[in-house]
This record gives sequence, structure tokens and C-alpha cells, in this order.
Amino acid sequence: MAGLKQDETSSDQLSSVTSSHKNFEQPPSNESIESSPICPRCGSQKVRRNGHRESVFGDDIQRWSCNNCELRFSDPNDLQKSWSTHEKEKRASGTNDIKISNNKVYTRQICVKETKNLAAEQQTTHVLRRDDLKSAIINFLWQCKKDNYSPDTIRAYDFSLRQLVKIGVDLYNPESFIETMAQQTKFSQTRKYSLRKAYRSFLTSNKIEAKLPTFRITRPLPYLPCEEFIDQLIACCGIQMAVFLMTLKQTGARPGEVWRLRWTDIDIGGKKICISQPEKGCNSRIRPIDEKLLTMLLGLPRIQERIFTYKSRDMAWKSFSRMRARAMHKMGNPELRKIDFYTFRYWRATMEYRRLHDFGAVMVLLGHKSLKYVLLYAQLSDAYDPNGGYVCREARTRTEARQLIEDGFEYILDKEGVSLFRKLK
Repeated sequence: MAGLKQDETSSDQLSSVTSSHKNFEQPPSNESIESSPICPRCGSQKVRRNGHRESVFGDDIQRWSCNNCELRFSDPNDLQKSWSTHEKEKRASGTNDIKISNNKVYTRQICVKETKNLAAEQQTTHVLRRDDLKSAIINFLWQCKKDNYSPDTIRAYDFSLRQLVKIGVDLYNPESFIETMAQQTKFSQTRKYSLRKAYRSFLTSNKIEAKLPTFRITRPLPYLPCEEFIDQLIACCGIQMAVFLMTLKQTGARPGEVWRLRWTDIDIGGKKICISQPEKGCNSRIRPIDEKLLTMLLGLPRIQERIFTYKSRDMAWKSFSRMRARAMHKMGNPELRKIDFYTFRYWRATMEYRRLHDFGAVMVLLGHKSLKYVLLYAQLSDAYDPNGGYVCREARTRTEARQLIEDGFEYILDKEGVSLFRKLK
């Protein structure tokens, strides 16, 4: 009997352990699973955890980031719990007294003057967190996107505002910007001008009026290489980059305008390129190209709607930087480092002015709507070649004359049965 009772007891214990083990393996109910919050900006449910923060009262609050709009926000449930804890502490004190120290409640009356000083003291001690400033920047950039700002402008504003936050500027306090800029001795006037431009746009978007300092900048003269250096750099680049640089050289377009060129913008019969998507509010224009560039363009593979397959202008610039470094090492010419995408535009406009001495022709070439930015190229023309020398050639037959014209020579006159042509050095 004793053995039977012992077996019954052990079986009861085994059943209890098995039942507890089954209860332990049972998955939790849906009510216990915390569902991720919804993004307060775009309403997306695709969010991820992104750190924690402590509230003023020491409560742990979960931070989330939206995968759609990259907004970083606090968990609303944790915020509610934090405020409910504060309310419990407030109710536990019994009253809403103003001064509490060492768990003692003072019931003295406070005059109006002292109350005003206390309110002012609370306002001066309020400091925005860096996370709040980053959220403000994101909201401002989204507003710029809705106002149809260009991606380049939005990217520049983003970099400038983040740099202001990094050096300790309170974006909602213009006086903080003024004092911080006065202390920045390593920043150039050009950099301060860019920071002021971005911050002025931020204040205007948030309807904050302020008088900011003025930073005057002087535009430096761009570097103009000789045509030999440009041809060396083009010859050392890959096929697609060589076509890209050759297009910059012959059209004088901006790199973004060339990057946006489509196959439909090429006029094969007329040997022309239509710049149909200009930048910075410039005019559309049609520029002639030579037979060599047309053959190079048509030799590129037609993979997409755009001619050049770089994903962005930044990717094109990175590829160009690598090829330029390789060309410097191969040719042994350190001057090639000074050449960038805009150098081709400056060089083409300067050559156009040297050839025609007409500001209107340069304005049409570059797509500008006024002569304000065209007068620079008269100074560049004198700096490029003060003597203004020419190369002269003679043509005695029609074939020689046609060849000289194709090489860029300009017809001058006929004398003693010989046609004279000239070309700028």
C-alpha cells in the first residue's frame, strides 16, 4: 500500500510539472503582444525601434523611427505612462503648491512680483533637445519638398542646418545664431553666407522674424586651363565619362543638365543637342555638336531613357574624381586636379566671347536670362590670353578650305588667289 501511495504521489507531481510546462510553452495572447505605434507624420505602420530616452521624471521611453519618412518619435504609450506617473505624484502631494522642498509643503502666499520672476526663470531654463531640433529640420525639409525646391537646395539646407545644430545653435532662437556666428573664426565668409541663407529660410518657414548679420562674399575667378589639358583629361577617362566631358566642352551646359539628357534630345540629322531640362531657372537651348561627338553619343548603349547611366550626379562626380587622379598619375600633370565639371562651362563661355566679343551670344550659350553673370567672361578672356593671338592658315583649293572650316578656322578674306583663315590660339 505504501508503494502504491508513493507511486500515486509521484504521478501527481509529474502531472503537475507537465501541466506547468505546457502552460509555460503556451504562446502569449494577442493582448500581451505590444503592437508597434503608427508614425504621427505619414501614418505608416512600418516603424523600427531606435533607442531610448529618459523623461524628466526618470521614466524610460522607447524611441521609434519611421521607415517611410525617417521621422523619429517617442512611444505614445510610454509618454502616457510617464504623464500618469507625474499625475499620481502630483495627487499624492495633495495640492498644486508652487514651492516644495524636502517633502515639506509651504502654504505661504507669494506676491505677484515673485510669481512673475518664477515664470521668467522657468522660461530661461527651458532648452530644446537635439532630437527635437532634428525633427524640426526634417519638418522644414519636407515643407521645402512640398514647395517644389530643387533636390540640390534641399540637400544644401539639410547640411547647413545640421551643422548649426552641431555647433550649438538653437534654431528657434535667432540670438543664439548671431552669437555663435560671431565666435566662429574658422568659418569663411562664404560658409557663413551659406549658413545664413539656410537659417533665413528656416525662420521664414516657421514665421519667426529676426534681423540676421550680413556676410558679404566676393566671387573668386574660376580656373581656366588650356585646351590641351582638357583634351588630356578626356583622353584618360572611360568611354561614358569621356562622352560626358566632351558634351560639357561643346555645349557649355551644367553637369546636371547633361546628366538629364535623353535620347530624344539628340537631333541626328542637324547634329544638335537640345538642353530641355535646364537648371537654376535658365532657358532651354539647342547647341550644335560636331560629327565626332555625335558618333560617340550614338555609340553608347541604350539601356534607359537617359543617355548617361549614372544613378546621380554625385555618382558621376565620384567616377570623374577617380579617373582624374589616374590621369594625373599617368600624364604627370598636377594641373589636372584643378579641373572639375564647371571648368568646361567656364572655358566654353570664355572661348565664345573671344570668338565673337558679344555678351548676347554668351548669354544665349549659357541659357541666362540677363547679362548680370555674363560680364565675367570678358575678364576671363583677357586673363586667358592677353595678346589675343591667332593661328592663320591658307587654303588654295576647296577641299583645303572645307577641312579648315571643320577644324574650327574662321574665313577672313581672299587675296592673290588664296583664302585666309584664322583661329584663336
